[in-house]
Amino acid sequence: MASKSTAKSKASSTKPSSPRSPPTKTNYTWYFLAFLPVIVLAISSYLLKNTISSPPSDFGSGSMFDQIAPRYDFINRALALNLDMAWRRRLVKEVVGANGELFHQQPNVKILDLATGTADVAILLGKAAEKYATTESPSKDSVLGLDPSYNMLDVGKSKVQQENLSSVVTLKLGDARKLDSFQDNSFDAATMSFGIRNVPEKHLALCEIHRVLKNTENSKLAIMEFSEPDENSGILGSLARVFIRHIVPSLGAMLSGAPKEYMHLQKSIKDFPSPKDFVHLMETLRCPIKSKSDKEEWEAGTFGSFRVKEVVNLNFGSVQIYVGNPILKQLVTE
Repeated sequence: MASKSTAKSKASSTKPSSPRSPPTKTNYTWYFLAFLPVIVLAISSYLLKNTISSPPSDFGSGSMFDQIAPRYDFINRALALNLDMAWRRRLVKEVVGANGELFHQQPNVKILDLATGTADVAILLGKAAEKYATTESPSKDSVLGLDPSYNMLDVGKSKVQQENLSSVVTLKLGDARKLDSFQDNSFDAATMSFGIRNVPEKHLALCEIHRVLKNTENSKLAIMEFSEPDENSGILGSLARVFIRHIVPSLGAMLSGAPKEYMHLQKSIKDFPSPKDFVHLMETLRCPIKSKSDKEEWEAGTFGSFRVKEVVNLNFGSVQIYVGNPILKQLVTE
């Protein structure tokens, strides 16, 4: 009996397998549908680069953002794969501290959020002010958000009201290069997320920020910005670079109906200094300093700059947070 069953099993094991059926029409359809988004984005990227003229470097003004304000938040979430709010929360944490240390150092802390856009960062700062402020309630204008786009601010004001933060967060029209309405040493901290690359005269904006920040060791500036990962960033960094160069402008154009605006986004990221070069720019600034004895005169031999204490890399090297303090330097001559 055992030998018969063994022979039977051998016979069954040597039985030739049936040939595989050829791919059906249905299989080919699924293959096509799977690759269709890639094909569409590739064609869209080609058409964008060959039919839309490249925008100038100063294209990222308030009027440009006025055009895309209604769908800005939705497109941001889509392009960043819903990671951008986590990046913004990290920015706020770098400024206020893990346990709100910024608010414990002194009462009535004032924070300036530049390029506030639709107020995502300003709202997070406002929530931190409510949570950590040492007084019973945060003072009016604890967080002031400035942006050159009226339409972006309009969206932001609605969001601030929905969060019941109107008593803490104020939004105003303004340009980071011209903060004339603020006195020197007015703010304890300043933030700027994804805005500095749209400023042609970056040194002017940085020097204005330096002027309005308090000249103390506790004052902070935190700037978050995109950059293209370099060739040493590995496979994931290379994928992020392809995503920024090709997917972002194509997908942004399709979702917004504003192709030139999202071509500018890709171009502004490509043209932005590398993290090393941007740190160098911040630390080699020579911002003029007003004389303490005569506010109409400039302090001879003294200039303002920043000391960058940390650069936080996020998203495989495509997003950086630059954290620094305003400092004064003496001009050394031989």
